Amino acid sequence: MPAHAAGDLTRQKPIEVVVELGTKDGEMRFVPDRLEFETGKLYKLVLVNPSPHKHYFTSPTLASKVFTRKAEVKHDGKKLAEIKGNIAEIEVFPGGHSEWWFVPVATGTFSDLHCHVKEEGGASHKDMGMVGTITIQ
Repeated sequence: MPAHAAGDLTRQKPIEVVVELGTKDGEMRFVPDRLEFETGKLYKLVLVNPSPHKHYFTSPTLASKVFTRKAEVKHDGKKLAEIKGNIAEIEVFPGGHSEWWFVPVATGTFSDLHCHVKEEGGASHKDMGMVGTITIQ
């Protein structure tokens, strides 16, 4: 059996973290709204939208503190697309879900997680409380 470096990201099993974008009842919030990650570990962030509204998962600081391996778009369990490179934000439509695979490379705590979708009345989902905090140790 060949030896592999402990840091070989192609061999790490991802740690799955599920975040719901909004609620079935239409509440504007992330569930959970506090996320914790550790540097050097591979994560599969599963973004699920159970709400009747589209939502963004946006955190410029998180995007700058991770190495993105890929993002995946699936439908009925079938992979439709795999995106490579830097991810700035992910939009998930009602009933949909996406996966963002990444490895945190820098530490910090930041409160810039938000959804910037605006409703017809002019208020953004962020203004309605769809915000969160991310900690990388």
